[in-house]
Amino acid sequence: MKITLKNCIIIAVICFLILSLLFYIGFFSNIQLKLADTLYGGKTPLDSIVLVTIDDKSLQEIGRWPWDREIFAKTIEKTSQAKVIGIDVAFFEQSTPEQDKLLGEAARKANVIIPVEYTSFAKEDGRIIGKRLLKPIKELEGVKTGYVNIVTDLDGITRAVNMDVSDEYENFAYAVYKEYWKKEIDTKTPRFLVNFAGKPGSFKSYSITDITNDRINSEEFENKLVLVGATSPDMHDDYFVPTSAGKAMPGVEIHANTIQTLINKDFLKEQSKLTVIILLLLIALVISITVYRFGLKGATIISPIIIVVYLIFSIKAFDYGIIMNLVYLPIIVLVCYVSETLYVYLSTKKEKQRVKETLAKYVSPAVVTEVMKHPDKLKLGGARKLITVFFSDIRGFTTISEKLSPEKLVHILNEYLTAMTDIIMKHEGVVDKYIGDAIMAFWGAPLEQPNHAEMACSTSIDMIKKLKELKQKWEKEKFPDINIGIGLNTGHAVIGNMGSYERFDYTAMGDAINLGSRLEGLTKQYSVNIIASEETKKAVEDKFVFRKLDLVRVKGKKQPIVIYELVCRKNEITDAIKTKIKYYEKGLELYLNKKWGKAITEFQKVKDNASEIFIERCKEFKKNPPPKKWSGVWIMTEK
Repeated sequence: MKITLKNCIIIAVICFLILSLLFYIGFFSNIQLKLADTLYGGKTPLDSIVLVTIDDKSLQEIGRWPWDREIFAKTIEKTSQAKVIGIDVAFFEQSTPEQDKLLGEAARKANVIIPVEYTSFAKEDGRIIGKRLLKPIKELEGVKTGYVNIVTDLDGITRAVNMDVSDEYENFAYAVYKEYWKKEIDTKTPRFLVNFAGKPGSFKSYSITDITNDRINSEEFENKLVLVGATSPDMHDDYFVPTSAGKAMPGVEIHANTIQTLINKDFLKEQSKLTVIILLLLIALVISITVYRFGLKGATIISPIIIVVYLIFSIKAFDYGIIMNLVYLPIIVLVCYVSETLYVYLSTKKEKQRVKETLAKYVSPAVVTEVMKHPDKLKLGGARKLITVFFSDIRGFTTISEKLSPEKLVHILNEYLTAMTDIIMKHEGVVDKYIGDAIMAFWGAPLEQPNHAEMACSTSIDMIKKLKELKQKWEKEKFPDINIGIGLNTGHAVIGNMGSYERFDYTAMGDAINLGSRLEGLTKQYSVNIIASEETKKAVEDKFVFRKLDLVRVKGKKQPIVIYELVCRKNEITDAIKTKIKYYEKGLELYLNKKWGKAITEFQKVKDNASEIFIERCKEFKKNPPPKKWSGVWIMTEK
C-alpha cells in the first residue's frame, strides 16, 4: 500500500478529533494543573508588603492561643505608620468587654481591614454567591472588612481566590489592595488566579512579639502594606500552592501574593479552548505532512523540536500572563507520530509483502530476501552493472501453436515456462520478462553475484536437461516436438526501474542485452541449443566446455564477434564430445585460412547441422572465392 498524503492527513485528523474530545471533557486536567504549577515562582516579592506573623516564636513567648486582644491592639498601634494594615485573624467571638473595646478603639484609629468569612455558597443565575457569613464582634463595627475565602482545587492545591462571591463585601486581599493603591481592577472573577512570587516564606516578615516588645523600629512600617496573620503550622491556616515544593503556605502569605499580583498587574489566564484546538489541528497536520514529505526520519527530528519549541514558548507566554496547555500539545505530537509511524510501518510491510510476492514469481528466494533488506538496489533510473543476460525461445512456436487447441497450447506453454522459471530461480536469477514463449533473465543484479556467468551457464544446461524430460512426457501426451535456443552474453548494462513514475518495470537495458538476444536468434541457424559470447566463455571456461562456433557480425553490430556453443560442464564431457569439438574447431581454422577442401574433410567427421553449414560455405567459396581481404566474418542479415 502506497503512503499517500491523503492517508497521512486522515490519520492526523482522527488523532485531532479524539484528543479534542478528551480536551473538552477535561481529561488530563489534573495533569495540566500539575504541569502548569512548575511555571510559577522566580519573582521578587515587593518590599512594600510586610508580614507580621503569629509564628512559633511568638506562641512560645506569649503562650497558647487564643491571645488577649490587647496584643493585637498593641500591634496595630506599633504599625500604625503603615498605609494600610490587613489583619487575617478571626474576631468572630466575644472576649472580655475590656479586651474587645481596646481592640475596637485601636482598629478605628488606624487604617485597618479585618476579615469576614463565608461558610457556604450557592449558585444563582450561573454565579457562585456566598451565603452563610461569619462577622466580627460588634466592638469592631465600622472597621473595614473583606472576606478571606480562597479556592482549593480538587487536587488539594490552592491556585486562586474568590473575587466575586458577594455584592456586600469585597475580597480581603482586594480590599487591602484598594486601600493601599487607591485603584480598582476592571473585572472580577470567582476564580482569580494568583501569580505566586516564590516559595512559602518569600515575603519580608517579623514576629508579632518583636513588634509588641519594641524589638523592631516602627519606622520599618512607614507607608508599607502590613499583613498580620498566622504562619505557625499549629494554627492550621496554611495551604499547598504551586510553589510549595512540599511546604504549605500560610493564608496570610497567599493574601500577600494576591495583592502583589494586583499591584504588578501580572494577571494570569488560561489559554482559550479555541486556540488549543487550533494548535492541536495545526500540529497534527504538520506531523502528517512531515511524514509524507520527509519520511519517519524527518518526523523523528521535527517532533521533539516542536515539543521543545512549544515548551519554551509556554514559559515565555507565562511571563505575559497566559498559562498554555502543557498536556495536549505534546500528546498530539506523540500520538500523531506514533500513529503515522504505525501507518508507515504497516504500509511498508504490506508493500514489501506485495513486492516480495511479485518478485518471488520472477527471482529466487535469496534474491527476494536481499532486495527486501536493501530496497535501494531497486532505485528508479537504474545503475550500470556487469551482468550475464539470458534469452531463450521455443523454435517454431508459431507452427506448433497452429497444431494445438488454445487450451492445450496454454497448458504446454505454462508447464514449460514454470519448469524453466524454477530452474532460473534455483540458480538465483532474475526473470526480467516473458515475451510469449520467450524468456529474458539475468544474473549480477540486484544482488552482487561475482559468478553470474557461471550461474547463467548452469541454468542453461539444466534447462536443456529438463526439456528432454518434458519432451518424453509430451511425446506420450501426443504433443509436438519442442526445441529451444538459448543466447548468453556477459557485459555492462543499466539495471533498474524503467518506465514512468506511475508504472515501471525492473529490467536491464543496453548493448549487452541486445547482443544476448541476437545470440539466441543464431541458435536456429546453427541448430545448437546454447550460444554464448566470448565474454561469457572467458568468465567460465575453467568450468564449462565450449565449441568455437563461428566469427560473425550480427545484425545491428559493426564489430565482428566470436560465438561459442556451450556444450556441457567439464565434469560431464565425454570422449565423443572431445573428438567432435576437435574436428569442428580444426575445420573452422582451415576454413578461416581459406583451405576449403581440408576444412570440408574435418567438418565431415563431425556430422551435425553446424558442420553442414560450413561444408556448404566451403563448397560455395571453392566456386566463388571470397575477396583477398576476406577476414572470415560471416555477416548475419537476420535477427
